[in-house]
Amino acid sequence: MSQIVNSTYEVLEKIGAGGGGSVFLANHMRLGKKVVLKVYNQRIMAHPELLRREVDVLKDLSHTYIPKVYDFFVEDDISYAAMDYIEGESLDRPLKRGEKFSQAQVIKWAKQLLEALCYLHSPTHGTPPRGFVHSDIKPANLMRTPDNNICLIDFNIAFALGEDNEIWGSEGYASPEHYGLDYSSRGDTMSTEGRVTELVKHSKAKTPSSSVVSSSSKRIIVPDVRSDIYSTGATLYHLLSGHCPSKDAKKVVPLPKEEFSPQVIKIISKAMNPNPDFRYQTAEEMLWDFSHLRENDTRVKRQKRGRFVMGILLSVIFLSGASSAFVGLKRIQTRESWLKLAEYSKNALAEGDMVSAIQYALEALPAKTSIFQPAYSAEVERALADALGVYDLSDGFRSSDMIELPSAPFKIVMSPEGFYLAVIYAYEVAVFQMEDSQEIIRLPVQKSALSDVVFVSETQIVYAGEQGVTAYDLEEKKVLWTGEVATTLTVSGDRTIVAAVDREEDDVIIYRVSDGKKVMKRELDGQHLSSVVNDTFADPENNIFALNEDGSILAVSFSNGGMRLLVLENPWDDIIILEESDYVHFEGGFCGKYFAFAANKDGEASFQIVDVQEAILLGAYDSKDELLLQADERGIYLAEGNLLLHFDSVTLEQMELAFTGSANIRGFSVGKDYVLVGTDEKQFCFFDRGAHLSSSENCTENCDFVALTDGYAVTGNRSEPFLRILKLESHKEAQLLEYDARYVHEEARISQDGQTAMLFDYQGFCIYRIDGEFLIEVELPDSEQIYDQQFVKGEGDSWLEVIWYDGMIRCYSARDGGLLSEEMGEAPSKDLYEEFYTSKYQVTSPLHGTPEVYSLESGKLVAMLEQDSYLTYVTEEEDYLITEYISAEGERYGLLLDEKFQTLAYLPNLCDVKDGMLVFDDEAGHLRQSRLYSLSELIEMGENYIKNNRRENERE
Repeated sequence: MSQIVNSTYEVLEKIGAGGGGSVFLANHMRLGKKVVLKVYNQRIMAHPELLRREVDVLKDLSHTYIPKVYDFFVEDDISYAAMDYIEGESLDRPLKRGEKFSQAQVIKWAKQLLEALCYLHSPTHGTPPRGFVHSDIKPANLMRTPDNNICLIDFNIAFALGEDNEIWGSEGYASPEHYGLDYSSRGDTMSTEGRVTELVKHSKAKTPSSSVVSSSSKRIIVPDVRSDIYSTGATLYHLLSGHCPSKDAKKVVPLPKEEFSPQVIKIISKAMNPNPDFRYQTAEEMLWDFSHLRENDTRVKRQKRGRFVMGILLSVIFLSGASSAFVGLKRIQTRESWLKLAEYSKNALAEGDMVSAIQYALEALPAKTSIFQPAYSAEVERALADALGVYDLSDGFRSSDMIELPSAPFKIVMSPEGFYLAVIYAYEVAVFQMEDSQEIIRLPVQKSALSDVVFVSETQIVYAGEQGVTAYDLEEKKVLWTGEVATTLTVSGDRTIVAAVDREEDDVIIYRVSDGKKVMKRELDGQHLSSVVNDTFADPENNIFALNEDGSILAVSFSNGGMRLLVLENPWDDIIILEESDYVHFEGGFCGKYFAFAANKDGEASFQIVDVQEAILLGAYDSKDELLLQADERGIYLAEGNLLLHFDSVTLEQMELAFTGSANIRGFSVGKDYVLVGTDEKQFCFFDRGAHLSSSENCTENCDFVALTDGYAVTGNRSEPFLRILKLESHKEAQLLEYDARYVHEEARISQDGQTAMLFDYQGFCIYRIDGEFLIEVELPDSEQIYDQQFVKGEGDSWLEVIWYDGMIRCYSARDGGLLSEEMGEAPSKDLYEEFYTSKYQVTSPLHGTPEVYSLESGKLVAMLEQDSYLTYVTEEEDYLITEYISAEGERYGLLLDEKFQTLAYLPNLCDVKDGMLVFDDEAGHLRQSRLYSLSELIEMGENYIKNNRRENERE
């Protein structure tokens, strides 16, 4: 029986092993696509942060000659990474068989390898941008694909340039620096530890030279691109000569001149120079020499001299064409500048700076034309379309502003409707209007990080004021009432009662919100809330201090680990939850008749629900993970590790709200339609009401604070005096159909007559009328044996064609879900090869290969399409081709291509094309549509956006 990993990957066979772990061929069960699973060994497991860094690097890499990494996860304390399966064999295997390669073939592979290194070394990856060294280039790490190209694999020790790391090279391919030897211009060698230390002192300020220090039996060096250059030269040496070069760089025998080109020998010798200062300093330099072999060849130079006289005779012709050459050069330079602007636009958009992204794209689309100007590039048109987001019709929160504070925040609170934000820092509370991020008022608070603020209505706050508990009206900008000094506050669910307690005091004061009248003082029998030694630094929020809906019961946790429900009108009815305990962190609150709490200590946590009316414990759950809990009239919300659950306020039925994969949840906030989660991987994520990941963004620090209402979101941390404001963008004007977001499906299609929509996957399908009426849900028989599905649009009718592995074909009506036909055919091939046809082209799509486009007229190959995803549909629309894909992660998207098959726009969540309209499925309960936009329309939209933004800034 095959092994299933992470409920996603079926392990097929072991295909390799090494110092970093074992490598398996696996099947992605949902996509039916082969992948490689790398299983890390125990030695590496001792440093999981290295694994995380490696995979984070690889996930961001996207290059023709580098495999794509899709996933990283831990199961049963074993770490896995899933990546592209590269068909073919590593180049060490034919070398071991005695196979030799031609010089022309090795030169081709050399260029491909160096292109990959140029990309890898470039300081453009990650945050902050940096380059990476592979550090283990050798024939065994070069895969020869069926089309005779190469792919650089095994990034087990790929490190950021400039970081200290332990590096192990492969004998014969590793540079001298890997062995602790320095043949640089600063010294002869590193034969003693004293000499090593001396060299470090001299080299610290010199980059990119490698620094080396002694560390017992290993040497720690700063990775250098020239180390990869040496390994590249050694690898090419082996491919040409058939034998591995000497481990000692000074004993490497040069390649024989009678067998190989002098220029090739010169390039490889320079790359393998023992002195890194005399090697190529970048992969670009080495690639340039390989790309200009012919013009640098001495024989070619002799031929050039022989043609000198002929050149003079043709000088007149040359002069007549000089102006054309000049124009051509200017066109090339202009195009290069446009491509740079398109890249700047892409980077600005990734940073959330929409204005700059649009401006960069518009700069590459000048209104005035001239003879020196080439046609606008597809890259620029895509950059502008992406920046404007015209084809991104999913609702979501987009960065809109940044609030700068005098110091890092202690806590943030949003008003019930989300129009205001209150922030406490040292030692004030500031209130901001969310619409424009403008500060309304700034008020002094107690000189303690424990100081609280609560909204008692949309426009009124109660806060731990400098003179005592204070109620303040934000509209009238005046103090309503003041009470006694306190730091910790809570308000009842109906917002009529406020409870207050000061630091380590053992009594609670209850105020009436309407007029500030002191309703009662409740003694805590000598107990007090947990506090920190220095309460001016941060509020650890270790305590439960919460009122129920009508303010009749107060839940309090104490410094001795105890917890009680205080019945304020009758102390004799108090409920003791914990007399005392060794728990140190509590979270909890009321939900109707229920009180729920989470108690945490080192490596142990407990979740419990109490029926307050019956004074009985309904259930308890223990966990090894930290538990986070919130409760209100909507329900109980519990976060454990990477999972957030909701318990219904009446039935306590649980439902998943968010799953964050390998990251753990540090904080969360629940709105009407979205959930905002901050993780321990410096990231915050939005999930929709179907628990689908809507969007995520990286942060410079962990998200200690997250707050969410229906229209706005706020994120921040305890280390930086900034808060990021995000605003919900909705596209209801583009709505085509609203469906139940909880219905799990992979595809959505509109019927040919436009009357119905079908949502389907291998488990089954459901059908909606286009006006939103639900018609039917159908489960497919023997779903695990389904080979493929295709939605077919015929003349006036549409159906879902389902093919099983045994050859059974069933067609289901898109009108009512009825079975239209059933027949047994031949068992299908398991390669999932498909063909698509337009009026001009045939498009072939193999499962494990790159889709190819052939001219129907000539039969010739005219283009190659996306290679990292599986092509599902091709649609011809006017002069455009629209291609639809599914990635290895299950993401569906489309690309808008021009007549040259260049990408004009990225189409996220594209699910169909109907009557010239693009249809998008956000998987959050909405099908939406958009027409295609011309370049002139995009330019006009961009210019208007910049003008409107400029006017808003001038008004401010």
